[in-house]
Amino acid sequence: MVSVDSEEVWSQYVEANKEARAYRNKVVHNWESINIIYSKDYATGAGARTGVECVQEPQDTPVVEEAPEVPQKRQRTGDAILCMMGKMKMSFDDVLKTTEQLPIPKVTPPTEILAALKKVPDLEDSDMLRAYGKLIVNESLFEALMALPEELRKPWLLTFG
Repeated sequence: MVSVDSEEVWSQYVEANKEARAYRNKVVHNWESINIIYSKDYATGAGARTGVECVQEPQDTPVVEEAPEVPQKRQRTGDAILCMMGKMKMSFDDVLKTTEQLPIPKVTPPTEILAALKKVPDLEDSDMLRAYGKLIVNESLFEALMALPEELRKPWLLTFG
């Protein structure tokens, strides 16, 4: 609702601005919040002016206001992921461009593993199968077995139980 000092002021205003007549009794929700946001009455720094000062100021004078420092926009998660994917692709492409061949990992054939287990004296079939199952999937375990002295191989294999 528009508040005025008197009905006479309102009447004069309506004569000059015919389309304003409908706003005399119209309620504007959140007027205080709108006024705080858009009015210069609440500024306290350099260049602060009251509403009256704004109206009295000639319109042809440009108003130069300093832009507040705005923090840099935070990168969205999707953008960050796309950026990382681009970097990963570039590093992957660099790897593909290398001319050095990668070493082929050593894989001991299962027949060699079985032959080594059969050489262990007094190893029961169930213990041999359990050890075989572990050694065929882990090359370093087979290398460890072969590095042991022959008298320690059976006790070590029985620890797999």
